Amino acid sequence: MTGASHVGDLSVPPLVWDASPLHHAIKADKIDLLGDIAQNCGTFPRKNVTTDVVRGELERHKLPTDGLGWLDVVALGSDPDESVALSEILTLVTWTERVAPGHRNGGEATVLAWADLHSGLAVIDDSEARRIGRRNGVEVWGSLRVIADSVRAGHTTEYAATSLVDAMIASGMYYPRGCKQGQFVVWAKQNGLL
Repeated sequence: MTGASHVGDLSVPPLVWDASPLHHAIKADKIDLLGDIAQNCGTFPRKNVTTDVVRGELERHKLPTDGLGWLDVVALGSDPDESVALSEILTLVTWTERVAPGHRNGGEATVLAWADLHSGLAVIDDSEARRIGRRNGVEVWGSLRVIADSVRAGHTTEYAATSLVDAMIASGMYYPRGCKQGQFVVWAKQNGLL
């Protein structure tokens, strides 16, 4: 994972990815498909970001990260502008207190902190972390909404989306009840995403 720039329309918030969807897409050998979907989620191309903490989580699980060139990797507190770096650190402390007491959910804390400070859209599949993020003013989507958004915009076929979701479920990904193998499109329509 490098910090290569993938800038879409600047008025479209970047997607800021937590580990879980990346982890399962890598395990399912579908990370390239997830990357295509993420970059074409919605009407305009999107920038996609993850944090160095999330990258570290993937590496600790010994997952290959060579297919993640579509993601910019950011390290909170490392901006050359000291005032931005300090704001990132302070924001991270706040989010850590909210979602990562006892050092759990560090990836979610970094994703929410970066999204909060840089007007990003956090992509988190943990329902509790999503609730906390939304309650504190950050726009948070699950990975299924990103996939559905790409289908709705005509960038991804229903077949490709279902193939991705099925493969991620087979790799151990937990999705909401009703979103079972072969049922992504039905589930997305029932939940107003398609």
